[in-house]
Amino acid sequence: MIYLTHARLMSESEDTVREYANGDRGIPQRICDQLISSAQRYSLWFSRHDRRMGTVADRKQRERQIITLRAVAVEQVHRTALVRYLRDYQIMGTARDQILREFYGVLDPQRATVAEHRSYLVAASSHLCALELLEMTGDRRGLDMLMRYQSAYDHYFSMFCDRARAVHSGQTYVLEVLIPETKASADALRARIVSGQLLPSKRFPGLPRPEAA
Repeated sequence: MIYLTHARLMSESEDTVREYANGDRGIPQRICDQLISSAQRYSLWFSRHDRRMGTVADRKQRERQIITLRAVAVEQVHRTALVRYLRDYQIMGTARDQILREFYGVLDPQRATVAEHRSYLVAASSHLCALELLEMTGDRRGLDMLMRYQSAYDHYFSMFCDRARAVHSGQTYVLEVLIPETKASADALRARIVSGQLLPSKRFPGLPRPEAA
């Protein structure tokens, strides 16, 4: 049975980071460029990603490796959600500091910003690598579900953060009643992803390097 070795997973991942950093793909390019521009950040990413790819490699069976790669991608959706929320909704100044305190407690907002940005770059780079590896395995349906999951999770996460800001300001969040339903919808999709539904029917197709779009 053909499966991906740890060395192959890391080699493909490092190539992915370099290709994005040297490309012209907007946010992914900026993420990877900032990652490799700092030896400390790159070392942190490498060590964390290496452990994750070790877990994938240990499955030693095609379907289990795909499911584990999906789980890695889901994890990074969660780890990058805060920066996406701050960026997409243009949360700045006092409002940003309030949200950071929600997740970092009494940590100085400036230090929290630096820590969250570093965590985001590391997780977002691993997310890009996981998606490229899933593309390489032919798991197109998994990729589609992951795109839908990120959208669903971001919807829930934005409502969670908006409620936290409202509470901090002494206001009522009128959409609070919808939060459990929104979270349940995202959770159901995540369960489908990591349960191994809709796996590709073919074996790894020779494991070619995917060409840049």
